[in-house]
Amino acid sequence: MKSLIKLAPYLKPHWRLIVLSMVLALPMAALRSSPVLLVKQLIDDLLVSRDPQKLVTVPLLVIGVFIANFVVRFIHYFALRVVVARIDQKMKNDLFAHLMGLSADYFTTKSSGELISRVGTDPILVDQGVWQLNSMVREPVQLIILIVGVFYIDWRLSLITIAIFPPLIAIFAVSGKAVKRYIRKQQEEQGRMFGTLQESFTGFRVIKAFKLEPYVLGRFFRQSDLFTKHLMKTAIFEETSHPLVELVTAIAVAALVYVGGSRVLSGHLTQGELLSFFTAFALMTNPIRTLNDINLKLNSAAGACDRLNEIFSWKSRLVESQNPAELKDFKDEIVFDQVHFAYPDEPNREILAGIHFKLQKGKSVALVGASGAGKSSLVTLLPRIYDVTAGHIRIDGHDLRDLEIMQVRELVSVVSQDVFLFNDTIEENIRCGRLDATFEEIVEAAKQAHAYDFIQTLPDGFKTIIGDRGQKLSGGERQRVSIARAFLRRSPILILDEATSALDSKSERTVQSALETLMKNRTVIMIAHRLSTIRNADEILVLDAGQIIERGTHTQLSKIDGPYSRMLRLTEVQSDAQVEGAKA
Repeated sequence: MKSLIKLAPYLKPHWRLIVLSMVLALPMAALRSSPVLLVKQLIDDLLVSRDPQKLVTVPLLVIGVFIANFVVRFIHYFALRVVVARIDQKMKNDLFAHLMGLSADYFTTKSSGELISRVGTDPILVDQGVWQLNSMVREPVQLIILIVGVFYIDWRLSLITIAIFPPLIAIFAVSGKAVKRYIRKQQEEQGRMFGTLQESFTGFRVIKAFKLEPYVLGRFFRQSDLFTKHLMKTAIFEETSHPLVELVTAIAVAALVYVGGSRVLSGHLTQGELLSFFTAFALMTNPIRTLNDINLKLNSAAGACDRLNEIFSWKSRLVESQNPAELKDFKDEIVFDQVHFAYPDEPNREILAGIHFKLQKGKSVALVGASGAGKSSLVTLLPRIYDVTAGHIRIDGHDLRDLEIMQVRELVSVVSQDVFLFNDTIEENIRCGRLDATFEEIVEAAKQAHAYDFIQTLPDGFKTIIGDRGQKLSGGERQRVSIARAFLRRSPILILDEATSALDSKSERTVQSALETLMKNRTVIMIAHRLSTIRNADEILVLDAGQIIERGTHTQLSKIDGPYSRMLRLTEVQSDAQVEGAKA
């Protein structure tokens, strides 16, 4: 159970409640064993001896025992429930905070479903393990009390009772190891199921448009089938262990009936003593079954702990500087100095190879090139979503790696074609640009982004819930909310990643107007699919295979027969074809 030892930091803050629950396990075990004495008094002292005083004392004793049981049981269980609830909360909070602190590569190599499963369901299995803490004290103590009691009644019968423990231990060992193994596989498959669900729910428009229902159903059904197979294997060992325990117990009962009956008939035991012994043995079966459950749940918890400990072992590849430089504002220039980059999960496939350019404050640079040229990868390096693999990116002479990550990101706003909005109100989605913003500032940002008018037409205005990823809004409306967020942020550096490429002409004009306002007095890096949007850029960089193959202004590049002018001619041909198509 080495995996469970790592839970110690979560248990330590609650040690008083844990100790209280465990201490109360002792009187709890004694109270649960009390029927052994009560049965003997009822048979021998009341029914056989016919003592009239016992007619009053035995019922009062029964009531007293169960009143004490009520008080002790409540505190015993409730104390540990508080511990389990707090540990569950703390563990999920720590898991989520740890994941949010990791570098982006973990989210590209791991499916969201797997991460959801680990944060959402693995702690539940751990909770079940923690819940066994008081049982680990209570059940063995009760078992010991009952064993001592049966030895006191008749040591010969007690030997039969003791004989069942070796086979029970063997059953516990085999079933526990198997359950731990299959629980881990079961949780892994559940993570894949969650991933398919998440993709299907967020991509339902594409699924419907391309008639992909059979495809997503097939994926889910296969994953569900594997999950069920692992679940059934777990169930086989769980459900085999219980009846095996009962079978071993039944064999012992048969032996006790024969031997005990013989001793009563021979006069070596009274009827009350035999019934008391059987009561004790019957009470033993509950701790034995519970110990089996404890074994299974602890092994399930250990499997879940292994998965959680794996997450906590993940370390962000973005390392904070031990002595970060101070940079409160952007004053001079951004320099990309011989930048090389490869994604961490594919270190041998270089995406950028020797990118070098400077961008003065207040100026703009546009990145153009075919898909896969490295444009989007390049702009993710500036807010340190990823780090360069070689070379340097400097802001006002400071290497980004010598600055605090949050300080760097405070200087940068991003508006991309892939707008991410939360399933929350428009007000809160705009406020994401600056969490301490007032409502008046949010309204002003919406007006600057040309979003105010459409927001006012919504049922609840700024309080309107916009659905998962903002699906209740049109593409242009989502983009304007994203731009309002950037206005509110007030960052001096702006990244525009094909911000209008997915919009129709009317929406594009509205969004482009908002972007032009946003770009004023900011330093801008823009990626453009439509070359008409970058004509006024101070410099245009043409990328191919991760390298800059051409640079200059629109006027300069359009005059030479190079990659940019060819792209420009192709764009004009496509534009003319669209116009002719519209006329037809």
